[in-house]
Amino acid sequence: MQGSEPGSQVIRACTVALTALSAGIVVFLWVCATYGSALGLPLAVPMPPPFPPIRVLTLLLALHLVGLCFGLGGATMLDFWILRWMRQGSLPPEIERSFLFISKVVTMGIALLWISGLGFLGLYALEAPEKLANPKLWAKVIVVAVLTVNGVLIHALVLPSVLRDVRRPMLDGVSLTTAGIFLVSGAVSGVSWYFAFALGLVRELNGKVGTGVLLSLWGVGVVLAAIGAFALRESLRRLAVRRRARTVPPIEWVPNRPDAPFSSVRLRRIPADTLVSIRPGYVPAGTRG
Repeated sequence: MQGSEPGSQVIRACTVALTALSAGIVVFLWVCATYGSALGLPLAVPMPPPFPPIRVLTLLLALHLVGLCFGLGGATMLDFWILRWMRQGSLPPEIERSFLFISKVVTMGIALLWISGLGFLGLYALEAPEKLANPKLWAKVIVVAVLTVNGVLIHALVLPSVLRDVRRPMLDGVSLTTAGIFLVSGAVSGVSWYFAFALGLVRELNGKVGTGVLLSLWGVGVVLAAIGAFALRESLRRLAVRRRARTVPPIEWVPNRPDAPFSSVRLRRIPADTLVSIRPGYVPAGTRG
């Protein structure tokens, strides 16, 4: 596909940049761990005058927010496209390339979250070890880990089957197992992204709510979302069956006069969402070719 080559080049360039960035963070944290006492705390990057030094925590936070924008924004856009596909029964063909490209952007977002998140853990170990005892921190790590594994499963098992032809109804011709994996994976993805976002946003949870409680809430959200996904798919499937079953009587030809060269046609107004079955009927002799 020629149209996807520029996007693939961008993805490859970003992958190389992320690899270099992660290696740089690892080296930086090693240097901080080795010479932390000499560098002073909190760790900061010197800037030319008149700018003050920038804390490493600020840089990691910026990287984390960029990863969140890529991941959460891309995942939300994919979810809206999936809902549109399920409701309308098809998508424009050009959406398939965008779908795959945004999926790669979401993968980059997860990579950025891991790079910055591991940087946070290393920085906390140096500057404030007590933060590592925060239950919310480990709940977020577990949720992002599940989100990562879920993304691998989606790309390996689901997308190749589901995206065979976006012009036909979603999951049409797909096995029940693959359809179930797709719906459950979608529920895990949607709930996990927003749950991880909420964990990072709500500071009032720091040190006050246990990891088990938070993960229980996340699990309940995933189960409810999965049930809702299955219910929505079944509802839309039944609606599609009813639409296909609706037909109108065939077109009725009504002759004007015996000597008329043409016959008039009595038509009914046909709803836009109705399939019409046309059966051969009476055609006046003067109109036959």
